[in-house]
Amino acid sequence: PKGSLVHYPKHDLIVNQRVLETGFPFLDTHLPSRKDYSPVHRNFAGLPPLCVVVSEHEAVYDMSIELVNKARSDGVACTVAVWRYMCHVFSFLDAFIPEGRQSLEFTSEWIKHVRSSQSRS
Repeated sequence: PKGSLVHYPKHDLIVNQRVLETGFPFLDTHLPSRKDYSPVHRNFAGLPPLCVVVSEHEAVYDMSIELVNKARSDGVACTVAVWRYMCHVFSFLDAFIPEGRQSLEFTSEWIKHVRSSQSRS
């Protein structure tokens, strides 16, 4: 592990140190390669537009940005919304934190925009 996966697990409520301590060893025994852990190493060509909502302080931030860059290089339109000081999947905490609600509102507006753009095509 490197980058945000090393620096932010202590702050991330979801992808935390325990996940790293148990998750990697488990996956190492069940998958042939660490490249199989993440969709980053897959072909994105032909996928519809993607919206990635991420916190720059979550453990998988670097992987999320790598995923966006890979999808874009495969010809997929990507929108990225970045929050600060949030944990992984913070959108699921919308009942508890305003950032979660804001991220869902952002995603909802993004869906409306994509749908209206496609209907004009």
